[in-house]
Amino acid sequence: MSAARLFIRDVEGERRVDSTGLPLRVGTGSECELRLPGPGGGPVALLDLLDGAPFVQPVDRAATLQLNGEPLETSRRLADRDELAFYGSRIRLIADEDKLILDVRLEDSAYVTRPPETAGEDAVPEEEAIAPTAFTRAAQTSAKIQAERTSPLRYVVGGLLTVLLVSSYLLFSARSVEFEIDPPEPDALDIDGGWFRLPIGNRTLLRKGSYTARVEKRGYFDVEQTFVVGDEQSMTVELRMRKKPGRLLVSVEPPVDAVVSVDEGRVGKAPFGPVELEPGAHAVRVESERFLPFTGIVTMAGLDLLETLSVQLVPRWANVSIESEPPGASILANGEQVGVTPATIELLEGVHELSLAKDGFSAWDGSVVAEPNVARDLPLIVLQPADARLVVNTIPRSANVTVNGRYRGQSPITLSLAPDVDYEIGMSKAGYGVTKRNLRLESNASESITVDLSARLGTVTVVVRPEDATVYVDGRARGKGKTTVRLSSAPHTIEVKRGGYADWRRTITPRPGYPQTVNAGLRSLEAIARDRVAQTLKSPAGQTLRRVEPATFTMGASRAEVGRRANEVIVPVAITRPFLISVNEVTNKEFAAFRASHDSGASLHPSLAADNNPVAGVTWGDAIQYCNWLSRREGRTPAYRSEFGEWVPVYPLTDGYRLPTEAEWALAVRYAGQSRPRKFPWGAKWPPPKESGNFADRSALELVPSILPAYDDGYASTAPVGSFGPNALGIHDGGGNVAEWVNDYYTVPTPGITTPVVDPTGPQRGSSRVVRGSSWRHAGRTELRLSYRDFSSQARPDVGFRVARFAD
Repeated sequence: MSAARLFIRDVEGERRVDSTGLPLRVGTGSECELRLPGPGGGPVALLDLLDGAPFVQPVDRAATLQLNGEPLETSRRLADRDELAFYGSRIRLIADEDKLILDVRLEDSAYVTRPPETAGEDAVPEEEAIAPTAFTRAAQTSAKIQAERTSPLRYVVGGLLTVLLVSSYLLFSARSVEFEIDPPEPDALDIDGGWFRLPIGNRTLLRKGSYTARVEKRGYFDVEQTFVVGDEQSMTVELRMRKKPGRLLVSVEPPVDAVVSVDEGRVGKAPFGPVELEPGAHAVRVESERFLPFTGIVTMAGLDLLETLSVQLVPRWANVSIESEPPGASILANGEQVGVTPATIELLEGVHELSLAKDGFSAWDGSVVAEPNVARDLPLIVLQPADARLVVNTIPRSANVTVNGRYRGQSPITLSLAPDVDYEIGMSKAGYGVTKRNLRLESNASESITVDLSARLGTVTVVVRPEDATVYVDGRARGKGKTTVRLSSAPHTIEVKRGGYADWRRTITPRPGYPQTVNAGLRSLEAIARDRVAQTLKSPAGQTLRRVEPATFTMGASRAEVGRRANEVIVPVAITRPFLISVNEVTNKEFAAFRASHDSGASLHPSLAADNNPVAGVTWGDAIQYCNWLSRREGRTPAYRSEFGEWVPVYPLTDGYRLPTEAEWALAVRYAGQSRPRKFPWGAKWPPPKESGNFADRSALELVPSILPAYDDGYASTAPVGSFGPNALGIHDGGGNVAEWVNDYYTVPTPGITTPVVDPTGPQRGSSRVVRGSSWRHAGRTELRLSYRDFSSQARPDVGFRVARFAD
């Protein structure tokens, strides 16, 4: 059904209904697309498609509207052959392959005039009054016929003259408007306002009045601009469209673990993206441990196009081939055995110390320079026979053994040495220091040395919390509570354990002569589980959202509080679901991504339109449409819908982005995770101290009626979001900058409520919406309190909003 097309079939034939014409209003009023004869003067039902399936929604439940013979009292999906009836008129749904046909029948309507009924054969006809035929003279008859012949012509001529006069008046009173659109050739240009418009070439004739032009083009943000046609005979309206971001996908060959950064900010693992980037040049860097870093510039065209950058990484290593005579020699590189000859080994770029060792032969030592991705074959290495042997043993075992400073392996080890040569044998192990022996062997000699390495001990004290936790060293229990141990100066694993708590573990290297103290505080498993819940997330627009946990608290203020207003009634409230709320108010730049043409009030003060300042001058409807836009970008269910031209919340509240409810706003901003509410954003004392927020101060003297004379925040109007310190939850500008729309209709609560109201969303109807928080235009003690409640139905230059949604 998702691809079905909707048609109407009636006495005028069959016509298609485009998606732009939905929903269809059914009723008796002139505004109804499907008019039926009957009483009343308005729509009685709406017909629409939901996921391609038709449904009907009653508008006037008092009207006599039936579905399949039953009164229609709620929204219902429609199936094939379902029939709606209204005072005898019938609309039947017919599903014909990929077509949905609304078959309209008016024959049985009680409000359609029917032809007179014909009497049956057996009926006795009633007597009719017979009137005499009127007598008319021939001349009169001829004149009458002539008048009847000429009368239509007079009407036609008169009608044409009337049309000509009206058209002339409209043409001469209209004004010529040229739309200068950048880029040209938009996909659509719509003009709202007035009723007369006549396109002539690249201009449009419009009468005086206010209009709104909306221009659309694929790959660009839609632009809405209001303009006024005045007394000028000609005018030009400029419409500048902004490119949508492009989408970049970065892939890497070979497919290895690599980190991708864009403009030194966005970081992710390859394959990376798609990520939205503004049109223009962007720096891309790809780094992988064993490959040379890649740095490049990608130029994004924008226009919502997907661009792919394939990065071919260059290895940082060189393949080095090594052969020896005789073969089978161990290859040692940088103190590790990496192969046995003949072999090809990988060496990262740089200088490497290589050794070849084979029992019965003198070791070969050399240096190799490795260049990235450049293979190298070493000349054949001929090992010289050695008839002197030395067995090296150490206590403890597994000490590193070197010959003249070159690593040969770990003890116990048998070394083949050339006779009559002086050697320095080195032995070392972590925590035991370094021991050296100098010796010289004769030909055919075979000797053995055993060296007892002396341990170097350090003192470590472990202080634990809780005090009954057990301390373990290298897996062995060494005591409960505070424990002091002497350990060799090698790395040791210290663990502290207790039931119901997460284990604590550290690696400690004791330092002889320098006692160390380690504090081990264990965390309960319950606290860890609580903290695993993410406290902040990002919205699709990049805004940081702070998680707020459920709580029971009190809204309103005491009557004894100075500055309290009558609408601040004390009401106990319980929030039962965790929610997320943006830590900053929505900025002009963020709102422009949704509606590029919006102006927050640059004519009043330039700072109001700055990119990082909060958006202002938005209606409640503007704010919630932005929320719906965010929801669609993240694949969430929009939290608001349009009903008869008015935006309303969807109840129960969806998982989509929305304005916070008034209760959520109070919990996040006024309580901020604390048990007691704050009176002012900065605390409990008046007046506000320095840098408390952006209020009406001395710098705003020319813009506001009253100011705080001893306060200067440095901003005449709005300030960049986050310019002042946050509350305990990290939320900025809960007081000052702009006041904020919330979700609820405005009302004055009923006093005397003692039982907590659970998850309140405000009244279901109203004429104004609640506005919470103070703004840059406020200077009074009343307005700067966090319990202050305002309301409005219009946009204001000091009202913006922040977004919220339920935590998943």
